[in-house]
Amino acid sequence: MRRDMRRFFVIVLVTLSFGLPALGHGEEKTGILVDAKCGANLVKEALKAASHPVSCALENEESGYGIIVDGKFLRFDDHGNRQARLLLKAAQKGSNLKVRVGGHFEGELIKVSEMETVE
Repeated sequence: MRRDMRRFFVIVLVTLSFGLPALGHGEEKTGILVDAKCGANLVKEALKAASHPVSCALENEESGYGIIVDGKFLRFDDHGNRQARLLLKAAQKGSNLKVRVGGHFEGELIKVSEMETVE
């Protein structure tokens, strides 16, 4: 009986160790990185969102950041705002900065775990 219990616990631990990293990642979405001040207005017109200047997003950093995706503006948490600021400062292009964001999506807020630029 004791050996069976040990074997059971080993199987459970191995299963959990492979399953937990996938659970921590959450969802992933790709969208255009913009500041929150302009984000709500840019949702209405996708072409304007794509031409939104990186310089404008940096000027409005106090409003926070988010992405425009699926016809919505999704706002970042504090961690995401810090990551977005770094990506904007390192941006090689002047507008249409697309990012892939991983994290937990709670309504229109993203608790960001990772973020990277995409082409």
